[in-house]
Amino acid sequence: MYVNTPCYSTVRVVESTVKSDHKAVVAYRDYVHVQPLNKRRHQRSFRLRTPAQHARFLEYASALNIDLDDSADAQTNFDTMYDVMLDLLDTFYPEREITVTSSDPPYVTPTVKALLRRKNRLMRAGRTDEAGSIAARIRTIITRSSTRWLRTVDTRKSAKKAWAKVREVIKGSTTRASDHKIDGLTAQSLNNHYATISTDKGYSAPRPKLTVSDGLSHVTEKTVFRMLDTVLSKVDDFATFKKVEVHAENSTF
Repeated sequence: MYVNTPCYSTVRVVESTVKSDHKAVVAYRDYVHVQPLNKRRHQRSFRLRTPAQHARFLEYASALNIDLDDSADAQTNFDTMYDVMLDLLDTFYPEREITVTSSDPPYVTPTVKALLRRKNRLMRAGRTDEAGSIAARIRTIITRSSTRWLRTVDTRKSAKKAWAKVREVIKGSTTRASDHKIDGLTAQSLNNHYATISTDKGYSAPRPKLTVSDGLSHVTEKTVFRMLDTVLSKVDDFATFKKVEVHAENSTF
């Protein structure tokens, strides 16, 4: 990367989150990031699943023995089994919360958001190899999500609908922003706000400019000479010459 002045504080090279033969170069600089005014944040619960968690769960489950009472009814044994499964789920896959925004694409699920944040932390710490492996996982999740999203689209029947789906995946749905309306914000309220701040209470209309004189129009010798000089030198233009002559006689020099 070539720049005029050193402006980037941190530069990292990592595997791209999209399918590409090249790596991604991410440069950070110190600046204030201004969030959009209409962005809404929501807390979402999710359970992060990683290969390390799967390995620990399988190791524990291989030696797990669940004792059920043969004399108890089916509902009691079911409740016991269900409690054991919930306990295992909370132990190896604890429930977490993460913030998602209304501007996130539909394929950015809470799991993807958590992986993106972990990848960014690893990149800032200089652990690019681990960040690259997480980027590959994110790419796989996004690819599967987009595949499911476009599975019902038949390009041979309607190419227009297919491209609409592709644009929706890339840019997000145009109807998503309307689902998160700001309370009390209407077109009339915006109109009143800008009308208030754009109105000068001491405004007075300027006087109209006088572009022409209201006096009598006097014909001078110079005007007559110019009119005669522009007359075409043809016999057919004698009527025009007579009009100029009559106008000159009726004018006051």
